[in-house]
Parts: sequence; C-alpha cells; structure tokens
Amino acid sequence: MIKEFKEFMMRGNVLDLAVAVVIGAAFGKIVDSLVANIIMPLIALIFGNTDFASAWEWNGITYGVFIQSIIDFLIIGFAVFMFVKIVNKATFGAFEEKEEEPETAEEVLLLREILEELKLQDAKEEQKYLRDEQ
Repeated sequence: MIKEFKEFMMRGNVLDLAVAVVIGAAFGKIVDSLVANIIMPLIALIFGNTDFASAWEWNGITYGVFIQSIIDFLIIGFAVFMFVKIVNKATFGAFEEKEEEPETAEEVLLLREILEELKLQDAKEEQKYLRDEQ
C-alpha cells in the first residue's frame, strides 16, 4: 500500500499539480498586492474612495463588495494572462524555429512545366481555331 502511494505521488501529474498550487498561492499574493497597493489607489483618484464594499451600499445591499470582486477577478485574470504569455514566449519562443518552405520535389516541378506547356498549346490551338472560323 505504501509503495503504491509512493508511486502515485511520484507521477508527473501529481507533482505538477502540487507545484502549480504552491506557485498559484504565491502568485495570488503578488496580484493581491498589485490590486491593493497600485491599482486601487489609482481607482481612488477617479472615484474618491477605494473601499467599494462599505461605500457602495443601498438599503442594506452591499453591491460594492460585488463590484470589488469583479474588479479583483478582472485584474487577476489579466495578470495571469500576461504571466502565461510572457512565460510561453520565453520558453517556446527560444526553441521555435521559423518554418522554411519545403523544397518542391523534382517530379512536381516537371509536372508544372508540362502543365504550362499544355496551357500554351491549348491557347495557340484556340487562337488558330478562331482565325479559321472568321
């Protein structure tokens, strides 16, 4: 039983998931700090207040909490998007090679030449036919 558990824990997917959870938690703190210390003060310049939760309330309905959650979600989503985009560009961009056009096979080139000749021949015969008809 212990051996099976060890094999399960050492699988790539489980380890990847564990690393993702730890990094996600750390990244969440960075994004929370970005929201609380940089973006919300900028929003405070526009609206005069950063505490939407208590400032925006109507008859006991604290819709400010909902607005705050939406703002947090959008900022976190955008930050994760930018982070993934940067990581992908740094990782995959370094290994990405420009695809060169594959060389055309000699047989294909010969077939293209034959096709062009046939088209020219057909055009000449058509012109001759039109002249004879007149």
